[in-house]
Amino acid sequence: MQNPDERQQSEDESRDERRERRRRARKERVLHTRISEELSEDIRRMADELRVPVSNIVRNVLEEAFSVVETVSDNVGDLIDDVVDEAEAAAARIRRQRRRRRREREAAESRAAPVCDVEVAPTADEAIRARPDPEVLGWQPMVLARSQRCIDCGDALSRGEQAFAAVTERGIGSAYLCPGCLDERA
Repeated sequence: MQNPDERQQSEDESRDERRERRRRARKERVLHTRISEELSEDIRRMADELRVPVSNIVRNVLEEAFSVVETVSDNVGDLIDDVVDEAEAAAARIRRQRRRRRREREAAESRAAPVCDVEVAPTADEAIRARPDPEVLGWQPMVLARSQRCIDCGDALSRGEQAFAAVTERGIGSAYLCPGCLDERA
């Protein structure tokens, strides 16, 4: 049998253990920090006006601040994705222009250095490029709704890209130019 002192000590220990378990079970934590007297007064004044505890004001302000930071971070990520997409599109345009220029240079070099004494007649594409089509009155800028080919360089023009359609007396023709080839013709 326990004496009264041992019993009291046992009850105190079990009570302390229960308190410790309850303390650990709490989800919220207390945060201590130093703030200026002015900020402290502002927070107290706001809490009094809203009739809420100071701790609720501080908690709500911190939660809102982190929410704003998270939103801004997400928006910056979207902006970076947009910039990367635009850079990739510009790189694709540059690659197309380089391919077109390389083909033109190779074609000019092959015409300049005859392989044999026999003169070769120009291809239909070369003939079209060499002389302007008398039926074409001008070139109408447009955004393509379906893929086409540039009649000068042969590059594929994708849906959504800017191109220029031949305009004749009968209306829109079936010939298309990419912006680079139109510049060269001008």
